[in-house]
Amino acid sequence: MKLYGLAAVGVACALLLAACTTTATTTGSSASPTPSRTCGPLGGVTDSTITLGVVFPKTGPAAEIFENFGNAAQLRINEINAKGGINSRRVVLKTYDDRNDAKTQSLAAQQAVKDGVFGLLAASQQQAMYPSLKQANIPVAGMPNLPPYATDLNVFGVSGAYSTGYMTTAVAQRLRKIKAKKIATVSLKSPGALSSARGFVATLSSQDLSAALPIQTLDAVNSSTLTIAQKIKKSKADAVNVISLVESGVSLARSLKNQGAVKTTVLVNGLIDPKTVIDAVGALDGAVGAPSGFVPLQLNTPEVKRYVAGMAQAGLNPYSNFAPLGYIAADLMIAGLTSAGPCPTREDFIRIQRGVTDYTGGNLLPGRISFAPGVTPDGDPARCMWFATVRGDSILPDTGPTCGQILKVG
Repeated sequence: MKLYGLAAVGVACALLLAACTTTATTTGSSASPTPSRTCGPLGGVTDSTITLGVVFPKTGPAAEIFENFGNAAQLRINEINAKGGINSRRVVLKTYDDRNDAKTQSLAAQQAVKDGVFGLLAASQQQAMYPSLKQANIPVAGMPNLPPYATDLNVFGVSGAYSTGYMTTAVAQRLRKIKAKKIATVSLKSPGALSSARGFVATLSSQDLSAALPIQTLDAVNSSTLTIAQKIKKSKADAVNVISLVESGVSLARSLKNQGAVKTTVLVNGLIDPKTVIDAVGALDGAVGAPSGFVPLQLNTPEVKRYVAGMAQAGLNPYSNFAPLGYIAADLMIAGLTSAGPCPTREDFIRIQRGVTDYTGGNLLPGRISFAPGVTPDGDPARCMWFATVRGDSILPDTGPTCGQILKVG
């Protein structure tokens, strides 16, 4: 699988020749030469190890949202270590708990820098640590739900750049495929969710769709959806996009069916877990699921099967909300370290990764991701999404991804 353009490969080769020398040592006259690396001081890298960190809410009120992000990252690292590591170096992962709290996150990042990590994997709703990480030029691979994933050149969104002011038409195109015309939008009342909701509404006209009513908001994930369902039924919307956690999508689907709006298709962002469908007892039948930046985990591909089996063998839930993004974040860091050669520096990592235009997350992303400057300094938001439809108790993936255009939506 091609990961890097010719320019990036050329840089990697030049760095390899310039940064490292190889010597040969023998023990006795019959011993075979044994190569050993001679590198200058390397942050987070020794002759035998590469140290990375992962920062996420391991505990606290948001822990359930990010459950298993770190464990999935560790799974990917275990896989590379089982193959001999990166350039014969074993990868070590240190965990830092930010509790989804700004001050705690800042302290965690400071500790990670003191511990000498080469780079960080990250998932959180906080962004307090990013200015200091930018100043220290620490590479970060993580979930692109925060502004630094559009502005900071040391920060790489594993599923594309943060979509500030830009939006893919993929969701609107998918709703058009089911012959929807009037679309309702329901959003959690948070800055990120509302920004996504407004962006989505701005893409509707590109597919000859219209908004059935103004964006409806939920104060919390467990807010009652009855009133919103009544408004949607009255508006005669034939589809609704729920931009919140899965629980809100399930609740709204149930409320709509109770109201008799059985022909209104519900698109549930983050719907990937078969248990969620079974527990909904038919409420999600006919709903469309949109995984959070990765492919449906029901695909029968070697990469998906390896991830799901690896998590299951470790006694972990592969369907945790953002766990696959933890796995992909570790894969991105591994890819960058491998490309940076036997004497990797943070500067080399960042420079080479900024030339990558076709990263696939080990075929776990629905489309190729570019980290080269595009509509944002950090590249483009993802164009493609891979949807799935609920039939009975099953989640059935589409035959392929839906790839849209990137529109400027303000």
